[in-house]
Amino acid sequence: MNAFERKAKLKEFTDHPDTACRTGIPITYHGGIITLNAYEIPLEYLVYNPYNGRIGSVVKSYERQNHTLDPEDADDKALIEKFLWESKPDANKKTKERLLREHQQKHGIVTADGIIIDGNRRASLLNNIMADSSIPYNEKGHCKYFIAIILPEDADKKEILALETTYQMGEDAKVDYNPIEKYLKCKDLKDEGFTDDDIASMMDVKVGEIRTMLSALRLMDDYLDEYGYSGMYTQLDKNEDSFLKLDSALKKYKAGVPSMWAYDPDADVSDLKLIAFDYIRARFDQALFRNIIAVPTAKKPASSFFAKQEVWEQFRDNHFAVTDEVEEDSVEDIIATNPPDLGRALKARDKKWKQEIGDEFDENYVQSIDKLNNHANAAKPLQQLIKACQALEVIDVEHPGFTKEINVRGCVRNLDSMISRFKEILGM
Repeated sequence: MNAFERKAKLKEFTDHPDTACRTGIPITYHGGIITLNAYEIPLEYLVYNPYNGRIGSVVKSYERQNHTLDPEDADDKALIEKFLWESKPDANKKTKERLLREHQQKHGIVTADGIIIDGNRRASLLNNIMADSSIPYNEKGHCKYFIAIILPEDADKKEILALETTYQMGEDAKVDYNPIEKYLKCKDLKDEGFTDDDIASMMDVKVGEIRTMLSALRLMDDYLDEYGYSGMYTQLDKNEDSFLKLDSALKKYKAGVPSMWAYDPDADVSDLKLIAFDYIRARFDQALFRNIIAVPTAKKPASSFFAKQEVWEQFRDNHFAVTDEVEEDSVEDIIATNPPDLGRALKARDKKWKQEIGDEFDENYVQSIDKLNNHANAAKPLQQLIKACQALEVIDVEHPGFTKEINVRGCVRNLDSMISRFKEILGM
């Protein structure tokens, strides 16, 4: 059934308001409040909205890798249903049971030509129930209808997007939507001409949160572009916190941080950004990640590697020496092999890259955190000396490496020089 045919079918309902199953439902429309009726609409008169806020990142990633989804196409419809199911499988199982047992309690919203604006997940579960041959028809017959408000024909794209956001994101986004879906919805609304205040009102959050999400999403897009994953938002899974911390730090560093070394706000901050991206890609522990990027304060001047020039420059040089040696297949080459699951193939690419750099990344990090801690404790000479003595006491001088490793003699000479200087200062 095409859009014209669906529109004609739905008009039969609105032309006969006496067929409504629920009446006088208030909704916000064109800046005011209007009341509309809800009708029991056969599922075959409706199509999914593939850009539903619940699965926006998955759909956009799929379309970047394959083709634009057409909800009127049977195969694409099945894909959309698969994405909706996999977005919350446990919750979907419970909702399916509840729909079967208690019928549809909450109405949805559809456009005049049958596109589901609010209720894609519920409609997909009703379709799932009807397709489930294990359920007798006399138990599931009521599920062939989707109860929904039908919007007026003059509802334009902007008004539909506002309604979709208000009903999907404003009510249950805080607990029911993945973070990246909210970020993408913010961008869609911004691109459509809504102000930050408009978006905040629709999503029931403070305007500062909207600005933070939009800024973080720009950084996420930079990250995806860096590795050839442009538009593949599923590659961002579970890294929201790192991007938020990094975005905040980069803004402060670009603006200039008082009492820091004379870093270049363009070149040096760009290096910090790229290195941070690599640690995000390597799925580095988020609690430890801050030691790379945290902005110094008066109370904590040695807050991160970047905060101390002596630590940062060696950390940076070691890092790029490792990454410059790594060669990996391009995303285009992987796509050309036509893997059965491209998302899994790209995650395997990341995993292989991590295996190649992992040990050296960890070693570089550990060496740098030791140096950073030494800087942080520079004003505590006794503690530092005790720590150094304890480290020297456990060195195994019987180990072959003690006499054969090329750098051991140089370190011992440095120690001897330091001890001589300390003795001179102490008058020993």
